[in-house]
Order: sequence, then C-alpha cells, then structure tokens
Amino acid sequence: MRAQPRSSIAPVLTLFLLLLTPLPNPAHSGIARIPFRTVQSLIVVEGKVNSNAATFLLDTGANRTIVSAKIYGSGRFNLQRMPRRNGAGFAGYSLRRPADLELAENIWTAQEVSVMDLDDLKEMLHMDFDALLGQDFLRQFRSVRIDYRAHVIELQE
Repeated sequence: MRAQPRSSIAPVLTLFLLLLTPLPNPAHSGIARIPFRTVQSLIVVEGKVNSNAATFLLDTGANRTIVSAKIYGSGRFNLQRMPRRNGAGFAGYSLRRPADLELAENIWTAQEVSVMDLDDLKEMLHMDFDALLGQDFLRQFRSVRIDYRAHVIELQE
C-alpha cells in the first residue's frame, strides 16, 4: 500500500487566513483615555458639556453626574439652594436633563445629568469646577482604572 501525499493546500490556506486577520489597534481598543490632574487630592478632568468648556471633579461617591446650571447652557434654570446640612454628602434641588459630555477626544451624547446650583459645594471645597462626574456615568464601563503615575483615567467599554 502506498501512502497518500499530504495536501499542501491546508497550511497555505491557514497562513493566508492569518495574514488577513486584522491586528489589534490600540487606538480602537474600546478604552477611552482621559488625562487628569489633582487639586487638593481631588481628581480634576477638563472637558465639555453641550460644547461648553467645563472642569469636572471625578466623584465616585456621587450617585449621579451633576452639572452646574451655568455651564449646562440653553436657558435659565430657577434652582433653589438647599439649606446647609451637617454630615457627609451634598444635597440640592436639581433637574434631570440630557447633555453631551466630551472628555479628551471622546463624546457621549444625550447622557442624563442632574442640573444643579453648585455654588455652595464650590465654596465648601474652596475650588472652582463646573460638574461632578458620578457613578451613573462610570457604571457604563466594564472597568474604570485610575493611573496616578501617568495621570490618566482609563474607561474600558
């Protein structure tokens, strides 16, 4: 009995298919890289709300993303200030509205945010900012990684 010659087509076909497979592209890896700086041990991110330049505080303790009425734009809001309270947290009257958020070169459209008067919180923290980036925004991602050495927040989809 004679042995059958092995087909040389299978290895060539496999090599051809491997060459057609695209390599991973770090620019399209599903990870948004957002540069940050720290002020008084708080993480500060520059971005935009509805195309208006805004400074965000990353607040993992905030249930919602909060945007100041001044930076939200498009009309006036008659928001009352909440009386000061003792204890942790911050409360106030707010309106839920959709907003386009831009961080670095990434845009998230029609994100539900709370529009609120942040003047008391700014005074309490002794710093100027326009919004708090809260858990409702961060929960959209599989993981949120803060790289303090590189000063980058990585949001993995």
